[in-house]
Amino acid sequence: MTTSTRSRLLALLAVPLLAACGKPLLFAEVEIPLAEVTLQSQPFPSTESPNPTDFCPAGVVLGPGITCLQRTIGFDFGNDFRDLTRDAASYELRLTDLGITLNATQALQDFGDVLEVVVGVDGTGTGLPSVELASYRQSAADPNPTSIVVSASSNVDLGPYLEAGQITLFTRLQVGAVTPEFTADVVAQFYLKALIDWGKVGGIF
Repeated sequence: MTTSTRSRLLALLAVPLLAACGKPLLFAEVEIPLAEVTLQSQPFPSTESPNPTDFCPAGVVLGPGITCLQRTIGFDFGNDFRDLTRDAASYELRLTDLGITLNATQALQDFGDVLEVVVGVDGTGTGLPSVELASYRQSAADPNPTSIVVSASSNVDLGPYLEAGQITLFTRLQVGAVTPEFTADVVAQFYLKALIDWGKVGGIF
């Protein structure tokens, strides 16, 4: 999380509120319009990977000569917001943007062969369905980008998918040529709203 985001959270939590509309007797309502998480040098598989889990599941429609690679990425909110990992907190979480910036190498200098990217939430282990959130398609105006930004739908509440403060997203990349393994920096931006019941938490940070 960014430093400014954490400072704003601490300021909001400093003022507990009294009960209203069925809420706990003493609670703190936290709203963070922009919570940014950066994961550096995330590995992505090659189109020639021998591991079947590196490829998209059956049912993904592909054109001729197209390979679909899949990568799951975990985001841990508990590292910065300890109370969000407790049962005492209820939350609303929405993905607004996800950016993928290539760490260019001689073998792969841009995303020119990436035709489409789909981002979604992985429901594995939660009892909830996996849901696609947004997609990117290559633009003729920028056929060789070194970074891709996918703007997500803020209408999907990801709060129910949080497990011990963590959430897992999947990225599916459709590529039109043989692609080597590569690494990329992944930056995700979320809207976050949490309700902390002070009667259960009994303290802060």
